[in-house]
Amino acid sequence: MPEVNLEQIKKIAEFLKNLPENGGGLNFYSFQKDGKQIVASDMYPPLNHPQAINFFFFTCMHQYGFWYGDKYGYIEPLFGTINGKKTKGSDLLWKAAMRAFNQDAECFEPKKLAVVSPHDLARTILTDDNGTIPFPDFETRFQLTRAYGLWFQEASSRNSQELVRFSNCSKNSLRKFLEIIREVPGYNKDKLQKKNLLLAMVLANRPEKFLEVKDPWNWQPIVDYHLMRLALRQGLVGLDDQEKKQNEARKWTDAVIESSIREAVFEAMGIIIKESGKSMSFVDEKFWNGRRYCPETEIPDCQRCLFNSVCKKRIELFQPIFRTTAY
Repeated sequence: MPEVNLEQIKKIAEFLKNLPENGGGLNFYSFQKDGKQIVASDMYPPLNHPQAINFFFFTCMHQYGFWYGDKYGYIEPLFGTINGKKTKGSDLLWKAAMRAFNQDAECFEPKKLAVVSPHDLARTILTDDNGTIPFPDFETRFQLTRAYGLWFQEASSRNSQELVRFSNCSKNSLRKFLEIIREVPGYNKDKLQKKNLLLAMVLANRPEKFLEVKDPWNWQPIVDYHLMRLALRQGLVGLDDQEKKQNEARKWTDAVIESSIREAVFEAMGIIIKESGKSMSFVDEKFWNGRRYCPETEIPDCQRCLFNSVCKKRIELFQPIFRTTAY
């Protein structure tokens, strides 16, 4: 069974503890380059747009499964082309959704998603320069989208904005938001709440501060397959010989092993956040940026990675290969 490596965890935590603060993480609006703020207008809505929250609810719901497999295991990541540029995985989804947003900002209204057709979802939202993005599980995405829209049609909160406003009325606003969102299709199957926490972070970190977090102690780690890959390669979590062999071969794993690895990474990241004294958003940003230098199909660029000096460099390891809508 996977085991957390407390010595390595403390080493990473101490490393992060000594890093300067930089604003608390991704803000899902802009990024810094050469000391300048660059607005990511091809990925995220403009400030104070009335449909921004609907956009984020939809897009975070679809933040999972950006890779292909065959009967043996993992094959390759999902790529598409947006504005002539090859784009991968999560970035592809953000940019495709933003292009749809620019064409019709109201397309993410729950009342529209409740009746969206497979053709409209494929041809007006989940599309790139070449047409429909070939997600490996389009039918599942369609069913989640319809169920999500119908839930809001039937719930007392008729839209996502009302849900956020209701959460902000609580003195434990983050906890209340996570409690409510766990009932929403697309966000209701994952006990570790990856997409739920991602959505909360988006809403809290945006410059508008849509979600007013009054209880930051309720943040938990956001564990997806990129984070699991980094945690295994850094040595935060160790595998037994059989698990290691299967993982290195990038073969399908079962639900028990996948869950045990993911829960071990969740535990490890929780300790890192506590021991480093840094916020969840701060730690999440460092690991999210780290995955760019420790990719799935290319040789890791260790020299450019923030964690180079403290990483075990077990680069033969990979994320568990398991198909889920959770991450």
